[in-house]
Amino acid sequence: MNNNYNYDLYNNNMMNYPNQTNIDKQPIFAEDVLAKNKGKYVKLYMSFTDSKEWCDRIFEGTLESWGRDFILLKDKNSNKRYMVWNLYIDFIEFFEPVNI
Repeated sequence: MNNNYNYDLYNNNMMNYPNQTNIDKQPIFAEDVLAKNKGKYVKLYMSFTDSKEWCDRIFEGTLESWGRDFILLKDKNSNKRYMVWNLYIDFIEFFEPVNI
């Protein structure tokens, strides 16, 4: 162990790190962010590792509903609705500012 390391300096610098806006607040979960962004157009990037035909897919649409394990999107061109499982989502792309 390095006894010369200043742990107080390290801890103080970490607290001042930019973009850490919720240090003293309750944790934010994906479903909380989705709830504040209902009706926004999004792209869901998904990976289905066990499927050769559906390995990587992108679903686009308006965020209609969500739950702890799913998201419901409405395709604006076909009016189809897609219910996708959160388990397979790699990331979500928003095209306007995200409410957190």
